[in-house]
Amino acid sequence: MAKQERAGRTRQAVLLAAADTFADAGFESASLVDISRRAGVSKGALYFHFVSKQALADGVRTAAADTIGLAVLRALRGRGPAVQELLDLTHELARLLREDVVVRAGVLLGLGGRPAGCGVGAVVSPAGSPPEPSADAWWSLTAVFRTLLDRAAAAGELRPGLDREQAAGLLTTLAAGLVLFAAESTGRLAAEAVGGLWTAALPSLVPADRVADYRIRAARGA
Repeated sequence: MAKQERAGRTRQAVLLAAADTFADAGFESASLVDISRRAGVSKGALYFHFVSKQALADGVRTAAADTIGLAVLRALRGRGPAVQELLDLTHELARLLREDVVVRAGVLLGLGGRPAGCGVGAVVSPAGSPPEPSADAWWSLTAVFRTLLDRAAAAGELRPGLDREQAAGLLTTLAAGLVLFAAESTGRLAAEAVGGLWTAALPSLVPADRVADYRIRAARGA
């Protein structure tokens, strides 16, 4: 059991070091030597857990997707107003991109000239090249937004006649912007900045007299 725990800690240390390196230098410039040094392990220990740089990138992407997936599940299973769940989900995505280097690196690894859907549903390129984004990734996120919008419509939260398909597309575009900000400057992912986006977007979703019912800024500590 102790051996398994040590192996697990080593694997996590390597994954975190890889995420740091990928976030700082990108996939192409990252070296396994640098990653092993950051992790404080030998190259042999690194290769025991990840056989190549591509495998490391895969591991970072998978870990990022798992973390984002949990955030999405919490939103889908939330018992509060569906529009508030949407707001809180985007704030949580921004927080993860801002504070969690594994999530940020996993997303940045998918930026192949266009966003990769926050690490969800990505596919892997041939060995030696960074993972390429999947068209299904953004569709998955759009489907999450559409589910919450459908729930909001059933509860009478949305503006009468709102096209939920277009609204889901608007929210996907907002999320895509957060991903691009992660590549540019994490400061633009601050809670105040995301709240500002919602100040502009929320009146297009809910009646004017309901806007004040929702918390546009992130909850304290988020």
